[in-house]
Amino acid sequence: MTEPSLRERSKERRRRAVQVAGMRLFAERGYEATTVSDIAAEAEVSTRSVSMYFDTKLDIALASSDAAAARLTAALAEAPSGAPVTEVFLAWLEREPALVGEEEWLLRSRMLERNPQLGSGGTDQARTMLRASADAVAVDLGTTSDDVAVQVVLGVLAGVLYQFERLSAVAREDRRTLDVMRAAVDGAFAGVRRRG
Repeated sequence: MTEPSLRERSKERRRRAVQVAGMRLFAERGYEATTVSDIAAEAEVSTRSVSMYFDTKLDIALASSDAAAARLTAALAEAPSGAPVTEVFLAWLEREPALVGEEEWLLRSRMLERNPQLGSGGTDQARTMLRASADAVAVDLGTTSDDVAVQVVLGVLAGVLYQFERLSAVAREDRRTLDVMRAAVDGAFAGVRRRG
């Protein structure tokens, strides 16, 4: 694998500056009250530069969550055949904090706290993750992805994921927090299996 060029590294730094500036302003002022011009000024780039990296203001707000969703989608796709979804999902939960920097995690948490509407998962990446999750849960339960049991389990997984994104940096790595999340996910699967 080749090292990124100086130009690629510079572009990535500017993209990251825009993302972090946007998340910071959404957390401080709110999503609706923040303009693309505000984000550009905070990131010390032009408004045109912002649009080079992100198509919309919403893309800036959800870039961190979309990256996490992409990692979960990949984990589901790469899981060995027959691997329980609970184990894949929980292993991803345990790895995720190491992949998201402290500042980004804190900003994402504060941003979602101030703007709960941003946690709805309406992006293409979130929809891809949802389809992959539904398919994996359906295989695990031995049914189809439109089965109500699959939808209920997905609801629990989505709730755990939403709360996980909102956790503070300390709580996200706390063993008890992960154990509670494991119990919720395991309980959802066990409950639907008992009901047949």
